[in-house]
Amino acid sequence: MFAFLRKLIVPIMAIVLVLFLATIIFQWGMEITSSTQMGRDTIGMVNGEKISIQTFDQYYSNILRREQEKVDYDLPPEKVEEIRRQAWDQMVSEILMQQEIAKRDISVSDDEIYGFLRMYPPSDLQSAPQFMTDNKFDYQKYVNAMVNKQNAPFWAGIEQSITPELKKYKLQEEIINTVRVTPAEVFEAFKQEKEQAKIGLIVVPGYKAAPNLPAPTADELKNYYDSHMEQFKVGKRATLAIVLFPKEATQNDWDKVGERINEIYDSAKAGSDFAQLARDYSEDNSAQNGGDLGWFGHNQMVPEFDSVVWSLQPGQISRPFRTRFGWHIVKILGRKTEKETPAGKTAAVDVEKVNAAHILLKISPSQETLDQIKLNASDFVSAASEKGFENAAKEMNLEVKTTTPFSEKGIVQFLGQDLAASDFAFSNDVGKISDVMENSSAYYVLKVASHLPEGYLPIDQATPQLTQLINQEKYRQQALNVAKSIYNVIKTGTTPQKAAEQFGYQYTETGLINENASLPGAGRSPEIMGAAFALKNIGDISEPVTFSSGAAIVKLLEKVAPNIEDFSKVQDSIKTAVLQKKQQEVYQRWFSELYNNAKIQSNLDKFYSGSY
Repeated sequence: MFAFLRKLIVPIMAIVLVLFLATIIFQWGMEITSSTQMGRDTIGMVNGEKISIQTFDQYYSNILRREQEKVDYDLPPEKVEEIRRQAWDQMVSEILMQQEIAKRDISVSDDEIYGFLRMYPPSDLQSAPQFMTDNKFDYQKYVNAMVNKQNAPFWAGIEQSITPELKKYKLQEEIINTVRVTPAEVFEAFKQEKEQAKIGLIVVPGYKAAPNLPAPTADELKNYYDSHMEQFKVGKRATLAIVLFPKEATQNDWDKVGERINEIYDSAKAGSDFAQLARDYSEDNSAQNGGDLGWFGHNQMVPEFDSVVWSLQPGQISRPFRTRFGWHIVKILGRKTEKETPAGKTAAVDVEKVNAAHILLKISPSQETLDQIKLNASDFVSAASEKGFENAAKEMNLEVKTTTPFSEKGIVQFLGQDLAASDFAFSNDVGKISDVMENSSAYYVLKVASHLPEGYLPIDQATPQLTQLINQEKYRQQALNVAKSIYNVIKTGTTPQKAAEQFGYQYTETGLINENASLPGAGRSPEIMGAAFALKNIGDISEPVTFSSGAAIVKLLEKVAPNIEDFSKVQDSIKTAVLQKKQQEVYQRWFSELYNNAKIQSNLDKFYSGSY
C-alpha cells in the first residue's frame, strides 16, 4: 500500500513540514553524526557513536525555547545549565533506544504503519482543517484521504515521521512481552483495593523508645559486617582530587548592583510608587505583588533584614542594605499586635507583627568576574602540569579536596551528579589532570587520585552505614519491647487507649481504609497493614509487629469485605492495571541497566566552557 503510494509524485502538503520538522531534523543530525570524525564539533560519544553538536542542539534549543516562553525575563545561568543536562539525558536516552533497535534489527512493515495510522489518527491530524466537518474531526474524511493516491507524498511524510516511534513501540513490546499476570494476582489486587477496615492503632516510634543509643561497639560493627557482607559489595570505584574555583561575586559586582539599588532608592524617596518600583525592578517572587511580603513577626527573616524592618515605622523606607540574598530596600506598610498561642502553650500572648514590602536586587558574578575566575583555573592547570597538582595548589594557596570513592555515573563528592567528572575519572589513568571544567556553581580542575577494584567496602569506610543499620535494628527492638509491655497490659483487660497512655504513647483510630492507605505515625507500612487485615473478628488485637522505624499494635474495629459479585465486573480493568504496573517495572529495570552499562562520554562542560 504505502510502497505504491511513495512512487507517486505530487507536491507535498505544507502540513507535513509543520508537523514533523523536528523528527526530520533529528534524522539529519544522526546522519551528520555518523559521518563526522572526532573533533571540535563532536560533543560526546555513546557506545562509540559520535554525537555532533548539531544533534545535541536540537534537543537543547527545543527545551530552552519552551522554558524561556514561560517567563518574561532571561533564564538565569543555573537554569540554562539544568536545561543543558536535561537535553543531554534526553538525547542519550533516544540514542540508546535507536542503537538497541538497530541491534535487534527491528523493522516496521507497510501494513503495520497503515494499520496504526488507521486505528490511531495522530492528534495533530485530528485538528487539521482538511479532516474537519462542522469543526469536528471527520474520521471518514481521514480514511478517504488515506486511500486517495493523489495524497501519496503527504502520507509518505507521515510514514517517515511515524516509523521511528513505531520501532520504539515494538522494542518496548519485545522487552515486556514475557510479563504475565496470574488470576491470583488479579484477585489480590481487587481485595487490596476493595477490602476495607477501620482500625485502632498504637505506634511506638523507635527513636522515642530508644532516644539515647550509644555508638555501636567495634565488636558489634564487625559482627554485623561479617554477617551481612553482600550488602557491602561494590563494583569498580575511583577517587578524584579536586580544586574548586567557585563562581562567587566580587566586591566590584556588589558595588555595581549597589549603584543600581541607590538609583531606585532615590526614585522611591522622591515619591515614586514603591509597589510599581518593586514590580519593575525587584528580582524577588514578591515583585508581582508590589514587593509585599505580608505580615510576619520577630526573627522570621534573616538577622540583617529583621534588624532593619523593626527599626522603621509605617511609611518609612530604608536605605539600601545587604543580606546574603543581595541588596534590599524595605518599606513598612503597617504594624500591629495580636493575640496568638505559641506552639506547646495553652495561653495566648501578645505578638508584634509587621507588614513590609521590599525591592531585592540579587548578586551574581559578572561576565568579567567569571572570565577572571576561569583564567585563574587555567593558570592552575598550567602550573599543575609543570609542578604537580598538589605543589601547584600549595604555591597558589588553593585547597585540594579528595573525594570519597564513587562508582561510575555515581555521585561525586563536592560535585554531585556529574557525568563529565565521573567519565574523566574512569577514562583516564591515575595522575591524569583535567582541563578546566565547570558546573553551575564553580569551575574546577580534577586529578584522578585512585582506581579501586571490585570487592567489598572496607569496614572503616562502611562504618557510617553499619552504624545506621545497627541502630535501626536497635530502635526496632526497643520499640518492640515497649510494644510488648503495652500489649501485656492490654491483655489484663485495660483498654488500648489507657495502656498506651501508661507508657506515654497515643491510641488513634482510623476511618475505613484499604491496604494501600497511609497510617498516622507509620506512613505506608505493609507489615502493619498485613497484621490489621489478618485479624478476623471485630475487637481482635494483634500482637506487636515491627515496621521500618518502630513497632505497632493494631485493633480491628470494623471490616468491610469486598463484594465478590463486583469482581467479575472489574477484573478485566484490574488485570490491565496490574499488568501495566508490572510491565512498567520490567521496562524501567531494563532501561536502567541499558543506561548504566552504556559507555557514555560527555564533552558538554568543555564545549560550553570554551575549553574544547
